[in-house]
Amino acid sequence: MKPIVGSSIRPLGTDGDQRRRFLFHHVPLVLGSALLLLAFMMVPLFDVHAYAHGDLMSGPFPHVQSGGGPMGHAADRSRDHDGPQTGRRGHGGEHAGRAGHSGHGQPRPAESASKTDAAGDTGTTDGASNPERADQRADTSLARSVQRFTVATGYLGVSFLTLTLLLGPANLLLRRRNPVSSYLRRDVGIWTAIFSLVHVIAAVMMHVSHGSSVISSAVHFFVGQDGGPLTNSFGMGNWTGLGALLIVLGLLATSNDVTLRKLTAAPWKWLQRLTYPLFALVVTHAFFYGAFLRMASPFTLLLVVGIVAVLIGQAAGFWLWRRKRLDGARTDTVSTAQC
Repeated sequence: MKPIVGSSIRPLGTDGDQRRRFLFHHVPLVLGSALLLLAFMMVPLFDVHAYAHGDLMSGPFPHVQSGGGPMGHAADRSRDHDGPQTGRRGHGGEHAGRAGHSGHGQPRPAESASKTDAAGDTGTTDGASNPERADQRADTSLARSVQRFTVATGYLGVSFLTLTLLLGPANLLLRRRNPVSSYLRRDVGIWTAIFSLVHVIAAVMMHVSHGSSVISSAVHFFVGQDGGPLTNSFGMGNWTGLGALLIVLGLLATSNDVTLRKLTAAPWKWLQRLTYPLFALVVTHAFFYGAFLRMASPFTLLLVVGIVAVLIGQAAGFWLWRRKRLDGARTDTVSTAQC
């Protein structure tokens, strides 16, 4: 039987030498992600507060916020309806910091006005001379920075996940074998998991109020005041995010040679195919956080480009794989006939 054309060419990223992986996989990934993170945090184009925001609280799906601006009061209205915990502001580019809760976070407009009036009565109209107002501005600035960092790490994770799903089709397009395991795909997957974890931790910490624990704050992402699961857009976004996190942690724990040897190739490969539902959950998570309501945002453009690239890449990869299988079957038939 003649070998399939291109099947003997070495696939991308299959050299398991640790030093080579460090120099040619991890170092470029770290440097590239550091540059992207710096751009996401510093370049005004990526400021999540510069784009329209959606109402995540008052319905099962996100919709345009009726507040007239990025800092509209849909969350405040939902806080009165759903209870304090559902008034928390989403981390996906919706609001800066937390909604006013237990006296902490950014004050409501009425509170700001009253404090300004009080300052005027005492003659201290200069905001810089008022320590309380300066602290409020510092808290708001920090909250905005944390929120921007949360969004940035989330989209870095999406970018690396997209890359892992394009490596297989890239091997086929370059007429190389698509191996069961690729060290390059594993290493990109490791950084996908790292940024996913950082994204989740930053999101939870952004909602931790003074006097509350991290666990109780995290519970409010999923459970309403009545003790039932949150089914508004905010809750559904968090449930899909939790599912994605569990999958990415499972993939991280099994992406090693020991697990591959114990499970053998076929079951291990089926387990790694959980990257497909993982990608679907990530896109759904972004949808429920209103990403597609901000079509002018470069983050949304990045997400759309990733979705299109994955769909085209996977479709092209499947077509090439099927064609090679048919070519191999025809070659076997000819060889058998000649014998």
